[in-house]
Amino acid sequence: MFDYMPWWDEETRQFADEVEAFVDAELVPRTQAMLEQNKDPMTIQWDASKLCVEKGFHPLMVLAEEEFGGRDKGYAGYTILNEEIGRSNINVNPLLTSVFGAGPIHLFGTKKQKEKFLKPIVKGEKWASITVTEPDVGNDAAGIQLGAEQDGDEWVLNGWKRYITLGCLSDYHLVYANSDPDMRSLYRHLTAFIVPRETPGITTEKVNELIGDVEMANSVLRYKDVRVPKENMILDPGDGWTVMTSALNIERLGIASVVGSTKNLLETARAYGRRRVQFGLPISRYNGVQLRMSNISMKMHLTRVYIYYLAHLLDTGEADMFTFAIKSSTAKIFGTQSLTENALDALFIVGGDGYLQETGIGGILKNGALMQIAGGSNDILKLFIGRQEFKQDVDERMINPSVRGPTKEEADQL
Repeated sequence: MFDYMPWWDEETRQFADEVEAFVDAELVPRTQAMLEQNKDPMTIQWDASKLCVEKGFHPLMVLAEEEFGGRDKGYAGYTILNEEIGRSNINVNPLLTSVFGAGPIHLFGTKKQKEKFLKPIVKGEKWASITVTEPDVGNDAAGIQLGAEQDGDEWVLNGWKRYITLGCLSDYHLVYANSDPDMRSLYRHLTAFIVPRETPGITTEKVNELIGDVEMANSVLRYKDVRVPKENMILDPGDGWTVMTSALNIERLGIASVVGSTKNLLETARAYGRRRVQFGLPISRYNGVQLRMSNISMKMHLTRVYIYYLAHLLDTGEADMFTFAIKSSTAKIFGTQSLTENALDALFIVGGDGYLQETGIGGILKNGALMQIAGGSNDILKLFIGRQEFKQDVDERMINPSVRGPTKEEADQL
């Protein structure tokens, strides 16, 4: 039975049971069949993605309001679904990519934009991508160079984007562009646009081949004199930074899938450890194996409690987006780093068999490495957290009066 959080109401618990039953009946058998055929389930499964939509388990559908085709299950429901999809170890990344691409519409879009763009994405009739990264811009999203210049009732986009998941396949691009190259106001130079992929001037220059999370249509895109009507703008000119950072905070809750993947690792290691006999004993009886197993279990439970706490903050309206950025970054760093470490521990428990395709551990390991880079690299996010913590007010009681340091005014000038 699904492990409930104690603060969930009966509706949330029933939804968790519903998701668990769907994953066990529909997704887990697909994964098992693929592994038995030595196929990597981390290859995109479009048919499984569409099945999730058909059965009402699109993450964006879970988040969206009922009037736009959603189920309105909140961030707890969103996190439950991501955890269980992760447990299935099957790649339905088009679903999450559409959340990241259409999440800003859900958060900030007008009713007209939601009717026109969000509704068909929620129904799985259309797919969306988020476009931030550029040839010379990675974690420094404020340095976006793709330009947006207003021309009457339209905006004209020129520039490049790269590492865009499903960029050449999705129906809509959520494009962040620099609408004020002189940066006359810090963090007021970016603007967000919803851009249909078939708009004249958008070309796919390259599709990258990845070592993991394969067949993601990871694309290099060029925008040349791409004209976008002003009604496709999200909020107002210069609001792109607000749109982007808020959406990224939500995106980082998507790491709930790492908890599900760790459940998969835990079960694989448990089954193997109890049946594999060496030197007359099941290897589960050896201290070294038990220590690796405890690492997996501890990190899984800690990550799990924290991400559901964050979902609770969002659902109750208690989340302040400034402080939430620190919390969501913490969850992303700890969860993704733990997943890679857990995959290695599981691999070493299972030994030689763990290096076989049929266990699925290798796919999780490669995906864990990717997740430490995507969505803001862990190293950069650590710097962000440290910087923000030093901006908080100082508790003067913690300062030893015998030690003379700089005054607040002096420190602010350093």
